Amino acid sequence: MRTETDKAQLYDRQLRLWQKDGQAALERARVVVLGSSTLASESLKNLVLPGIGEFIVVDDALVSEADVRTNFFVRASDVGESRAQSIVRNLCEMNPDVHGQAVVKAPADFADLSNVSLVIACAQPDKTVRALGERCWSANIPMITASNAGFIAEVRSAVREHTIWPDLRVMAPFAELRAYADSFDLSALDSTDLAHVPFVVILIKAADKWAAETGLKKEGLTYKQRKEISALVEQMAPAAGEENFDEAVAAITTSCSDYVVSNDVNRILTDPAANTADAQTSNFWLLANALRRYVASEYGAGKMPHSGAIPDMKADTQSYVNLQRIYKQKAEQDKAELTQCLRKVVQEAALAADHVSAGEIDTFCKNASRLRLVRTHALHHEAETAPELWDNLVNEGVSEHYALFRAAGVFLEKHGRYPGIPDAGAGAGDLDAQCEQDARELRAIAVELMTAWGSKDAEVAESLVAEFVRSGYMELHNVAAVVGGIVAQETIKLITHQYVPHNGICIIDTANNVLAAVKA
Repeated sequence: MRTETDKAQLYDRQLRLWQKDGQAALERARVVVLGSSTLASESLKNLVLPGIGEFIVVDDALVSEADVRTNFFVRASDVGESRAQSIVRNLCEMNPDVHGQAVVKAPADFADLSNVSLVIACAQPDKTVRALGERCWSANIPMITASNAGFIAEVRSAVREHTIWPDLRVMAPFAELRAYADSFDLSALDSTDLAHVPFVVILIKAADKWAAETGLKKEGLTYKQRKEISALVEQMAPAAGEENFDEAVAAITTSCSDYVVSNDVNRILTDPAANTADAQTSNFWLLANALRRYVASEYGAGKMPHSGAIPDMKADTQSYVNLQRIYKQKAEQDKAELTQCLRKVVQEAALAADHVSAGEIDTFCKNASRLRLVRTHALHHEAETAPELWDNLVNEGVSEHYALFRAAGVFLEKHGRYPGIPDAGAGAGDLDAQCEQDARELRAIAVELMTAWGSKDAEVAESLVAEFVRSGYMELHNVAAVVGGIVAQETIKLITHQYVPHNGICIIDTANNVLAAVKA
């Protein structure tokens, strides 16, 4: 096993994206993958390399000659063996820190979801997806499904609730920032020293001067008033083109605005879950409850805890370090105040005082201003009602693709095979006639579904139907590699809780240069 130092070096680039907490979440994760096709292998490759904790591949298929040509994680010597076992063995060679397991049984028969972080269903029949999707939805386990038919593919995700734990205060400086700004006497500085004053200080001085000259409050500024402050900044500059004064002018739009809690954060603070505290409440909602109290408190005064982060800016080293220290101290004070609110919440929930770790509190406070809550639609409801995204699919021009994927599922349930796959015992000469018949039936099913979903005069392009039938639902490696990257990216978002996952359906048509991420 690698040491922490070794891991820091190995995972250096990704640690910059999701930090230690995100990497720890990834290493704790237990992912179940239904299917062992090329698409499953490519998805897992992109999870094994960054260090997913454990993955389980469920499939009873055997390695075929066709697999050897399209799946890089099976070998010619594996033909006739369990495909799940083969890809697990070869994937684990890429990262010895990752534990892989093969369960040789039909994906439809898999039932053990204990301690599972996320489920990925690759090239599984709609019937299997619906059944497992309902169980995952009930257990609030995220589920991602992916299918690939030749040059066409789709990715769907479903999670009942997903939370994301992802401001210079110029107009209302806190006490320490005010004292720091007041320590600068710009009129006493020569041009060299002026060129190294942090732009935050320049903005505070300019806003103060504007308020003193106009007798107005620094609230609800109009565009014209911001332009007046901008003109003052330019007058204060020792010469045109001074970088720090240019930075101040550029920052006026964002920094000289009233403090506003984002709509995304407000939706979380006003959600009923943010007013709940019991043993079943997730850590996120315990923290959200504490944040609600923090914002409403006299200390919080309607503002989020400060992250402590400030942008890079033109300044001498000492001035920048001092400014950075002031903001970090403010962040620590805010975190301590929120921690006090959290203690009350945890106490009400009859949980241990350290139930929420210090690392979670730190991450939450740093990203409080960017919190997001995502609730997707349930996959198992698609068979019962029109897709919730149907109008969006139509507007994006990929409704026919979606309908054909669902129609292929209906075809499979009826015939026990996908369109374009020869019937058992059929001769080579019968294939063309069968493909023509399959195309007619697949198209008819798709049109029937589209009509039921509200489309008038529904039509499906012959070229799309032909691609579904021609491919026989075969996965092309280059297409599966792209789709596998998307699946892995969405998986990492859901596991680390640090980025916003796509809420909807992604349709990929590489033959027609189409990639549509349709949102709910």
